[in-house]
Amino acid sequence: MEINVSDIALVNLKNLMEKDMSKKGIYIYLAGMGCGGGGAVSYSLAPVEQKEGENTVIIDEIPFIYDNLILLHTDRISIDYKPSVYDKEIWLEQFSVKAV
Repeated sequence: MEINVSDIALVNLKNLMEKDMSKKGIYIYLAGMGCGGGGAVSYSLAPVEQKEGENTVIIDEIPFIYDNLILLHTDRISIDYKPSVYDKEIWLEQFSVKAV
């Protein structure tokens, strides 16, 4: 798996993980496939506790974890972050996760 993370996304993922020290990795998962499975595939992120034996790519000391299901759809992921002009909080919804 190839995972590309923008600099702004990396900084904000680190900040997000610092808020909950029990979370030691970022899980990339298949979030949906559109209506009836025929639509576009979407991906998302979640902070998680890393378990031994999981598929992992480490980028700047952050483990990015993924399962084999995602590999049926892509082997390259791009992660970016779009900050909100109205809020200083970091929200997972502000991260863009796409297959490239």
